[in-house]
Amino acid sequence: MAIVQTLGLVHRLKLTDTLILAWAYIGPDPATAELLVILQPIGLAPEEAAFRGAMAEALSMALATRQPVMAYHQDNSAEITMLQLQA
Repeated sequence: MAIVQTLGLVHRLKLTDTLILAWAYIGPDPATAELLVILQPIGLAPEEAAFRGAMAEALSMALATRQPVMAYHQDNSAEITMLQLQA
């Protein structure tokens, strides 16, 4: 499975305290934005849970400041595995 990148603004974001920690629409414009998620499965190691929480916080900050992000995920999955804020 290949890792793909989705680049763009965070157009919509929903944060929860469920197994899906964050739902984010990311893309160059709202019409072409892709729905991606950050999962928070039960039983994660504390450092992995903190990493996922930090990604969710970064999405929130990017939405508020209109800063583009690069989200990495498998080509057959909507789960964000890594996130970079773009300058």
